[in-house]
Amino acid sequence: MLIELSSLLQEDMARWPTNPAERLDADLLMERGDICNASSVYHHMHNGTHVDAPLHFSKNGKNICEIPIENFCFYSPLLLTIKKQADEKVTIDDLTQYESKIMQADILCIYSGFSDLKETDPETYIYRFPSFTKEAALYLRTVFPKLKAIAVDFLSVDSAKSGASEGFLAHKALIDTLEDGETRTLLIFEDVNLNRLAASGAEAKQIFALPIRWKNAEAAPVCVLAIC
Repeated sequence: MLIELSSLLQEDMARWPTNPAERLDADLLMERGDICNASSVYHHMHNGTHVDAPLHFSKNGKNICEIPIENFCFYSPLLLTIKKQADEKVTIDDLTQYESKIMQADILCIYSGFSDLKETDPETYIYRFPSFTKEAALYLRTVFPKLKAIAVDFLSVDSAKSGASEGFLAHKALIDTLEDGETRTLLIFEDVNLNRLAASGAEAKQIFALPIRWKNAEAAPVCVLAIC
């Protein structure tokens, strides 16, 4: 069974509050008498289901084109249901009880329940989604050597309310160069529709999250497919 976990890109889609909107322009239109239909798109890299490369918050970090394609292919995915209310944080305590399972995973998918609100309560989904503590992010990055990425069913690992004022600590904990010179980073997949996988009751055997790469960019839209 195949389950698509990425979002449909559209002009009125849920996005980080200050991000510009998506736009699809018809350059050629058959109903206007043109020979075919052809369009151009304006896309913000952090709208919709996307992946953050280290360059997003690390001056010397890799851009999206410098990451090997195999880093977007996962053969030991783990889906954890960690339900969160509006503005709550994912903490170390939420994760330690699953330590033995995370140790075997190459991508950790956290279903908070917020992807259920994307259509029914978009205001809460956009402005009050859960986020990570810096400590939880560092825990995932430093304790689990097999882990290559995390995926979340909300807009960002940092809060829309406090992320900017706090310095986007969770993002930096996952992808910036650490004080001890550690360069191993985790990819961050945000706004992933993990509710579809959770609702299926199936276990993902593999996940492929393939980026559409723009040269030197700090992020990319992704098509995320779970194979169950």
